[in-house]
Amino acid sequence: MARFDREIPPGREGKVTLTVHLAGYRGKVNKSAIVYCNDPQTPRVPLSVSAKVVPFVDIRPSDAVVFRGAAATLKPQELEVESAKTPMRILRVESDLEKEVSVKIEPLAEGSRYRVVIANQAEQGSYSGRVRLITDHPQKPDVTISVRGMVEGPIGIRPTHLLVGKTKGDVANRVGRVLVVSHSGAAFRITEMDYDRELLDVAVRPQKDPPGYVLDVSAKLEDVPPGTQKRTTLKVQTDARPQEWLSVEVFVVNL
Repeated sequence: MARFDREIPPGREGKVTLTVHLAGYRGKVNKSAIVYCNDPQTPRVPLSVSAKVVPFVDIRPSDAVVFRGAAATLKPQELEVESAKTPMRILRVESDLEKEVSVKIEPLAEGSRYRVVIANQAEQGSYSGRVRLITDHPQKPDVTISVRGMVEGPIGIRPTHLLVGKTKGDVANRVGRVLVVSHSGAAFRITEMDYDRELLDVAVRPQKDPPGYVLDVSAKLEDVPPGTQKRTTLKVQTDARPQEWLSVEVFVVNL
């Protein structure tokens, strides 16, 4: 946002006031602006603004936590929360992910610096939410940490989205590959697959390292008119989790 004197008499000075909104920034910030005028010698005057933003409460290394992978391999993540100038105590923790993650607060320097340990508790599935640290800081009573999880169980499937068929420029039918693997190293069997057999062909072959299977997925384009695409789902069930289905969203294209 800028405010400025629209007319400056010859030999006099004018004022340009730039307002920079720094919410969400931290560290060094550089901004620029250009003043346009009717001076034939200098019709454009560049301006620059530099600042160092020091937050009331700093979260290191980041205010976002992401858990991705097999549940057994996900390690707790540690953050440091510090108020450099104003004394601060963390009064309590609020979370909309109480079943998915645990939160532990450890004082490092009482009244100013704390370690926050966030651990995944979900066995499988995706989640997204916030952990809120309620403090007595006068300017920052609520410190928010975003948390996301994409957690695989003992058996994983990837990718979860697949493109098969013919795209522009393709001569042959594009075949997709899906891996169904054991994260624990234990052997397992595919007991059932569910998919649209009018749209897909699926060939299954075992692999040893890691233990699992490769699914070669190809499209049947007879029912997919040229220039169109269809979406379907491939589901896989194993004897490791008999009641659970692993799913892949498949896009069948004929472009």
